[in-house]
Amino acid sequence: MTRSVAGCALFACALVSLHVWTDRTALLYSIFLALITGGGAVLHGRAAWHSTGRARRVWTTASIGLACWAAAEISVGFTTVATGHTASPTVLTALLNFGALICAVAAMLQIPGAPRDGFGRLRMLLDGIVSASALTGVVWMLILEPLVRAEDADPPSIPMAYPLAATVVLAVGMVLLAGQPIRRRTAMTWVTAGVVVLTLSLLTVVVAALARESWVRPWALDGFLVAAALLALSARAPLPDEQERIWQPVGAGLLLPYVPVGGLFLVAAGHTLAGRTLDPPATASALIMTAAVLARQMVALRANARLTEDLAAQRAQLVFEATHDTLTGLPNRARLQTALAELAAAEDERESPATLLMIDLDGFKSVNDTLGHAAGDQLLVVIADRIRRAIAPHGDNATPVRLGGDEFAVLLHSGGAPVAVELAQDLVLGIGTPMSLDGHPATVGASIGIAAHGRAERMLHDADVALYEAKARGKGHYRLFDERLSAAVAARQSLEAELGGALGGGQLALEYQPMVDLMTGEAHRCEALLRWNHPTRGRLAPDAFLTAAQHVGLLPALDRWVLGTAAAQVAVWRRTDPDYAVSVNASAAYLASGTLPRDMRRVLETHGLPGSALTVEVTESSLIANLEAAAGLLRELRELGVRVALDDFGVGYSSLTYLRQLPVDVVKLDRSFTRELGTGPDAVILVDGVLDLAYRLGLETVAEGVETDEQASQLRALGCRNAQGFRFGPPRPPDDGRPPTAENGVPPEMTFSGPLGAVTPVSPADRRSEAAR
Repeated sequence: MTRSVAGCALFACALVSLHVWTDRTALLYSIFLALITGGGAVLHGRAAWHSTGRARRVWTTASIGLACWAAAEISVGFTTVATGHTASPTVLTALLNFGALICAVAAMLQIPGAPRDGFGRLRMLLDGIVSASALTGVVWMLILEPLVRAEDADPPSIPMAYPLAATVVLAVGMVLLAGQPIRRRTAMTWVTAGVVVLTLSLLTVVVAALARESWVRPWALDGFLVAAALLALSARAPLPDEQERIWQPVGAGLLLPYVPVGGLFLVAAGHTLAGRTLDPPATASALIMTAAVLARQMVALRANARLTEDLAAQRAQLVFEATHDTLTGLPNRARLQTALAELAAAEDERESPATLLMIDLDGFKSVNDTLGHAAGDQLLVVIADRIRRAIAPHGDNATPVRLGGDEFAVLLHSGGAPVAVELAQDLVLGIGTPMSLDGHPATVGASIGIAAHGRAERMLHDADVALYEAKARGKGHYRLFDERLSAAVAARQSLEAELGGALGGGQLALEYQPMVDLMTGEAHRCEALLRWNHPTRGRLAPDAFLTAAQHVGLLPALDRWVLGTAAAQVAVWRRTDPDYAVSVNASAAYLASGTLPRDMRRVLETHGLPGSALTVEVTESSLIANLEAAAGLLRELRELGVRVALDDFGVGYSSLTYLRQLPVDVVKLDRSFTRELGTGPDAVILVDGVLDLAYRLGLETVAEGVETDEQASQLRALGCRNAQGFRFGPPRPPDDGRPPTAENGVPPEMTFSGPLGAVTPVSPADRRSEAAR
C-alpha cells in the first residue's frame, strides 16, 4: 500500500513538473517516459519470470514492447540534449516506436484465445478489419485530411503514421476486449485503456499542430505518461483462465467493434451535407469496412446455419439416447412404451396380434459377481448381439429392447403366438450358447415370458407375469400368458408379500424327523424341517413357499432363523442325550452370502454347543456354481467341528468327483434311489456302488425317503448304516424334554432274496476291511 501511494505521488509530481518548467518540458518528458516504460518493462519481465506457458509469453512480449518504447525515448532524450531543441524522430526512434506497437498487438492477441472453429476465427478477423477500417476512416476525415490540406498549419512533432498505427492497435484492442467475459476483462481493460489514451494523445498532438495551439502540447505529453503508466501496471492484472480465455463476444461485446462503424457513417454524412466529397483514403476505408461487414454477415449466416444443423444433430442424438440403452445400443423401456402406445392406438387396424417376449438372464448375477462388472457389461453386449441375430429373419416386424439390468424384450408387431413361441425357442438356444469373456468361459440361460393376446396396454404386465411363472419352472423355460396364470402368479406374489411378515411375526416353526441307525435301531440325530403356519392356508411345507422366498431374497434370512432355532432346541435335548445332533439345510443363496461360518460360530457360542451338535446339509446344485469358494466355506465349518452332509446325492449335477473335491462327512442318498429298490437289479447295483464308494472315501451314508420294511432291510443288507423316512416316523413338532426317536423299530435281522439271489448283510466295518485289503 505504501509503495502504491509513493508511486502515485511521484507520478503526480512528474505531471506537474511538465507545466512548471516549461523550458525543460521535452527533456523532462523523455526522462519521465523512459523511467515509466522502463519500469513497466521490469514489471512485465518479473511477471514473466514467475509465470509459465501462455502467461509467460504474454508478459515477455509486453516487456519487450515497453523496453522498445523506453529505448526510443532515451534516444529522443539524448538527441534533445545534444541539439538543445526537440528534433524530428530519427529512423531508429521510429523503428523502436513501431516495434513497441507491434509487441502491444502481439501481447494482446495472446491474452484471449482464438475460437476453436474456423467460423469463429474468421469472425474475429473480420471484426478487427471492420473496427480498424472504420476508426481509420474517422481519424483520416476528422484530423489527418484537414492537416494535409492546410497550407499554413504547423507541422506536427510526430510522424503522421504514428496516430494511424495507434488507431489500428486501438481497433484490435476493442475487438479483443469485446470477446472476454466481463468479470475477467481486467488485463485487456488495462491494455486497451492505455492504447486509448495513447491514441488520443497522438491525435491531440496532430490537432494542436492543425489549430496552431501550442499550449495543448504539454497536456498531450501528460496523456503519453498516463498511457505508459496504464500499460506498465497491466502486469499486475490477472489473465483469464483456460476456460474463459476463448474469444466469444456476448451481450454488449457483440456491438463494441461496430461503434466506430456508426462514427464513420456520421462523419461521412457530415462531409456530404457540407458539400465535400470523400477523398481516396476515406473512400478506401469505407469500401474496406463495407466489404468486411458484408463478409461478416455472410459468416454469421453460415455459422447460424451450421449451428442449426448441429442443434438438430444434437437433438437427434438426445432423442436417441433418451430412447436407447447406452451400453448395448438397443431401444430402452421408454421406446418400448411408446411403441406399445402406438400399437394400442392402431389396434383395430392390425391383421394379426402383436406379441411381447420378456427375457430374463439366468445366471447373470453369478457371472457378474465372479468375473466383475466389466465382464458383466461385456456379457450384456454379447447377449444383445445374439438377440439381434435371432430376430434378424423377422426384419422390421421385431424390435429388440433392453429393459434394464439383465432384462431384455422383443416386440413382434404381428404374427401372434406361433411366431412368438418359435422365436422364444430360438432365443433360449442362442442365448444359452457358451461364450468367452476375456478368456474366461461363461454361460447364461434365458427365461422368457410371452404376452400374445395383442392387448398392447397390458403387454408389459402380462409378459412379466408369464416370465415370473417361467422362472418358477427353472432355468431355460418360456411361458405363454393366460388368465389362469395371472391368478396363480397373483397368489404367489401375495404369498411373497406375506412371507416377510411371517418371518418376524412368529408364524414359522420347525418340525424334526429322526435319522435311525439301521444296525441298532437308535436315533441320535434328526433333520430340522421348516414349516409356515399361514393364517389362512394352514400349515405349509417348504415346497409351497421357498420359491417365493428365493424370488424376494428371503432365503438367507430363513436359513439363519432355522439355524438359530434348531441350535436352541438341540441345546435342550442334549441335556437328555449329550450326543444328540440336528441337521439344518443351507440354501445356495445362504452359501453365496458368505455369512454361514460367522453365523454358525455365533449360535454355537450363544448356546454353549460343540460343533458336533450341528450338521449342515447342502445340495450339489448349490455348490456347483463356484466349487472352489464352496469348498473353502465348508472347510471353515469343519474347522468349527460342524459336520457337512451332501444332500440329495445322485440328482441334478451329480458327479462322483465332487465327493473327492468337497470336504464333506456325510452323503445323503436321494429318495429316488430308495424308491427304485426292489424294481430290478440295476437299482440295487447302483445303490451298492454309491455306498461302496462312500465307504471307501470314509464317508457316512444316510438313505432318504425310506417308507417300507423292505426298503429298510435292503439298505441294511447293502451296508447303509443310517436311514430317514416315514418308516421311522414323520416330521413332528419338538417335545422340549425328549429328542425325536424312531417310532417303529428296525426290521428284524434277515437275508433278503431278491433278483440278485441271496444278499447277506454287510456291515460298514466289513466294507472298510475289504477296502483296506
